[in-house]
Amino acid sequence: MSYPSIITQEGSSQRNKQSIINELSKLLDENDEGDILELGSGNYEHLEFFAKQWKKIIWWGTVRDENEQSLISSRLEEENIRLLNLREPRLLDISKEIDWNSLFISLKFGITKPFLGCLMINLIHCCPIELPEKVFQNLSPINEKIKYKPLKSNKSWIIAYGPWLNDDGTYNSSEDEKFDKEYIKSKSPLLGLRTIKSITTIAERWGFIEESRKEMPKGNMFVVWRVRP
Repeated sequence: MSYPSIITQEGSSQRNKQSIINELSKLLDENDEGDILELGSGNYEHLEFFAKQWKKIIWWGTVRDENEQSLISSRLEEENIRLLNLREPRLLDISKEIDWNSLFISLKFGITKPFLGCLMINLIHCCPIELPEKVFQNLSPINEKIKYKPLKSNKSWIIAYGPWLNDDGTYNSSEDEKFDKEYIKSKSPLLGLRTIKSITTIAERWGFIEESRKEMPKGNMFVVWRVRP
């Protein structure tokens, strides 16, 4: 399946980092310990911010291919970013079962610990419509095919930050419509804004419930799905 990697606008990480940290602070205390996974980690700027904010959390990022992996590793080295709680990017293309299986093997042998939660920042609209199900399916607490569960407990969560359609499929604003039609879909017709409702339907199939939605700057939303009790 051919589609572009994460589509970001210049400076977006700098602009939205504090608003995302503010919402994460409602889920994480300063003294919380554990591991958190990010899917589609872009240039690793968000993870760098988070690792500095929560020093007792181990932050794991993922990339789609070795080229992205090399670019991020080079940036971290060139900028002398050496944080004990920030792991090197691992290969995990959410469309590839072989990459998910590699994660399960890491969990089996204790290389990776079950995660407190999983982050997706500007990912949902940057992948084909069938791929979000891969995320919930492979992180599912009720998927009987997965012996070594990636999420730690029934308090674990999956978060998605980004722009969305309204639940009735309409655009939230003319700016969102322009962004979707002229920017995202110009990269690939496989991509585009989704409704939160459509993703929640997928999440529910795999043992999650939608816990909250929070309106964010620039028409974005911060959505939390929690493991169903």
